[in-house]
Amino acid sequence: MVGAMACFLPWASPALAQSQWRSVSGPAPGPEAVVTALPASPSQNAQTSTQALGEGGLHMFGVRLSTANRDAMRQPVRKENFRVQREDSASHQDIYDAPNLMPGLLQLKFSYAPQSQRLTRVDYVFMTFSDNAHVEDVKLRIQGRFGQPNRVTGHEERGPFQAVWRLPDEMEIVVGREWPQRTTYLRFINTQIVQQVSAGAEREALRLQREKIQNSQALPTWVKP
Repeated sequence: MVGAMACFLPWASPALAQSQWRSVSGPAPGPEAVVTALPASPSQNAQTSTQALGEGGLHMFGVRLSTANRDAMRQPVRKENFRVQREDSASHQDIYDAPNLMPGLLQLKFSYAPQSQRLTRVDYVFMTFSDNAHVEDVKLRIQGRFGQPNRVTGHEERGPFQAVWRLPDEMEIVVGREWPQRTTYLRFINTQIVQQVSAGAEREALRLQREKIQNSQALPTWVKP
């Protein structure tokens, strides 16, 4: 399913995930879906570069996320036999139940740009944990693959928290905790495509605004005698 560098996690149902999460000893492996990252600098392990799939970059189920579209992602995801919650090309998001991929995980959500159908982000949706340490464990799993995050806001012990890794292929990995819900989130964000979608939405809003002004000016003007 995954490349030579993939770290396989023990399969755990959501009911057991909370009690088993902290049992991981040693450096915690990253999510099974994340295969490899493009080296950020020549000083990093050269073996990482030679083992990277294709030309490197962040991969999931063998697909490079920075260049993926909806069709490219659906095929390998279907091979994993996840239960489909929604697969609708008219919607911006495909949703799958994936409770056995990582401890505590409920769903995977794949979001796509409305016109190009390029992948914009992947969301790992976790169950809510009363233990604040859950976000720390997810952070350690990512950190074990990609090193220290580029930016950290908040505190792991309590309150809202977020850690961000910026990768050379325009991808970002975000681990955080919502507060006060204490729900952990893990996201892979295609920053280049997200920016394109945002710019397109802004242009469309301006076009509609200009159209509204033009339409209002085209209305007849009634002058009192």
